[in-house]
Amino acid sequence: MSDSKTENNTEPSFKLNYATVILLLVILIPVIYTIVANLEKPQPLPLISPTVTTPAQNSNPASPIETALQVATVKPDYNSYINLGLAYYNAARYPESIKAWEKALEYNPKGELAFNNIAAAYGNMNNYDAEIEICQRALAINPDLEIAKRNMEWAKSMKNKK
Repeated sequence: MSDSKTENNTEPSFKLNYATVILLLVILIPVIYTIVANLEKPQPLPLISPTVTTPAQNSNPASPIETALQVATVKPDYNSYINLGLAYYNAARYPESIKAWEKALEYNPKGELAFNNIAAAYGNMNNYDAEIEICQRALAINPDLEIAKRNMEWAKSMKNKK
């Protein structure tokens, strides 16, 4: 009987053997580990919690600012300038708080929290156009930032009341 089937015995242009696979793994595993280990991890957002003040704390309103200034001087980073800005903001020193948050942005240019805080300070100074513009910058970084959405809506409503 004549078999009309033809066998396809084409061999690949390269052969993969165990030595080649092991060599590839020995090379690729450290490379992949180095890449993954060196990926920049984003800094966590600082938590803002309401502070409970005692009468002793209220007698010296410059104390939180002085403490935050010392921390920002000793360990200047994003969080220390965020906290310094909050200290100024809580003391109703809005221009200084804006400067501190702008300094925080030098350490983290995509710090949506800093942009939002700057916007809130402008709102407290009745500069609603600036507040809206800065809120838009915060939302461009993080469109889901609810506090920036609320601040922008508040600024628009205040601007319309003028």
